[in-house]
Amino acid sequence: MKPDSLEEMLVAYAAQPLPASSEPSLANVRREIDRRRRQTVWSRMFPLLDWRELFAEPRMAVAALAFAVVVGVVPTMALNRIENERRLARQSIHFDVFSSDAGALGSVFAKPAALVTPSRR
Repeated sequence: MKPDSLEEMLVAYAAQPLPASSEPSLANVRREIDRRRRQTVWSRMFPLLDWRELFAEPRMAVAALAFAVVVGVVPTMALNRIENERRLARQSIHFDVFSSDAGALGSVFAKPAALVTPSRR
C-alpha cells in the first residue's frame, strides 16, 4: 500500500527540531522564587537598595560611581578650600610685618654680630 500523505507530513513534522520557547523554564521559575524568598524586607520595599543588581549592570555601576564621586569628593574639596582660607587668615594675624616694634622688624634684616667684621684701614 501506498503510505498516506498525512502520515508523511506527520513524520516530517516530528523530525523537525522543537522551536525555542520564549517562556522561562521551570528551573528559572524556581530559581526566581528562591531568590525572592531570600530577599530581606528592605530590599522588597526599596528595590533600588539591592546592590548586587545595581552592580550587575555596568552602566548603572558607572553611574553609581560617578554619583558617589560627586557626593563625596566635591563637598570635601569645598570644605578643604574653606578650611585652608580660614587657616591662612589665622596665620596672617600673627605676621610681624605689621608690627611697629623696630626690634621685631629690624631683627629680620640685621646681620648677626658674629658675621660683622671690623673694617681694616
